[in-house]
Amino acid sequence: MYDPKAHRGFLKRTPVPSLKMEDLLVGSTVTIYARHLKVKAYADSHTRNALECKRASLAILLQPPAFPQLGQLVSCIESGGLKIQRLRLVNESGPVVALEVVGDDADLLWSQACGHVPATAYKQVPRDQIEPYFCDRERFPCTAAFDHCTLCIIRPHALKAGKAGEIMMAIQSAGLEISAAEMLHLQHAEAAELLDVYKGVVPYHKEMVDGMSIAPMLALEVRAEDAAVEKLRELCGPYDVDMARHLRPQSLRARFGVDNANNGVHATDLEDDAEFEVRYVFEMLAIQAR
Repeated sequence: MYDPKAHRGFLKRTPVPSLKMEDLLVGSTVTIYARHLKVKAYADSHTRNALECKRASLAILLQPPAFPQLGQLVSCIESGGLKIQRLRLVNESGPVVALEVVGDDADLLWSQACGHVPATAYKQVPRDQIEPYFCDRERFPCTAAFDHCTLCIIRPHALKAGKAGEIMMAIQSAGLEISAAEMLHLQHAEAAELLDVYKGVVPYHKEMVDGMSIAPMLALEVRAEDAAVEKLRELCGPYDVDMARHLRPQSLRARFGVDNANNGVHATDLEDDAEFEVRYVFEMLAIQAR
């Protein structure tokens, strides 16, 4: 890699296990050695053809009638071979989820994924028409309520593995409400600040921060009439993945955790921290990411 501003090499050829060819699309942000790098263009036509010959992106709006089945629909999209590039929940006469999905033969995969979904549940739109749902925060402000709430983050490894839909389905099936949702790619310093409470408490704090900032995550405000923090923590299970698999095999961390630093989901630990964490992500980080 060459830094044109500094006129010097930035990185010699080296393996980056977390990086895949499918990540190297124009507009994507990749993390290499804690640096966020945005793919702005391809160096030549051969590279473009190699990466984009069959790959396409689609803009989808999931309509209000489909929202109770949000997790199920996202799971169908992921299991059908499509990757979620962007996701945001807005209010447009009801909850509307804006999605940008990418994949090889994307039109075919989408038609197969939504084959059993009523046509009124979604709307496919041109890519330029979906931009305001992500960028115009005056027209489409954050939907977070900031009360009776807790924060859930689907960690980057779980999102990249195509497990976001299953996790959201479990949250909705547990009777919890998803009242805000947005994909964000945290800077290393932002992830460190969010997880600062664990510094000096767990021995894998550095790995937690690295894992939270290596790729986009999906932040959710989760609400309940009472005890939202406790109910989500119960659903997530023990923080230790091995313990979760032994004691709570149906919990989210048992099902989707890889190790203790990448245990599938983050959930607010303390009732007093819930509103602060939700506001930090949806008011501060989401606005900075524009």
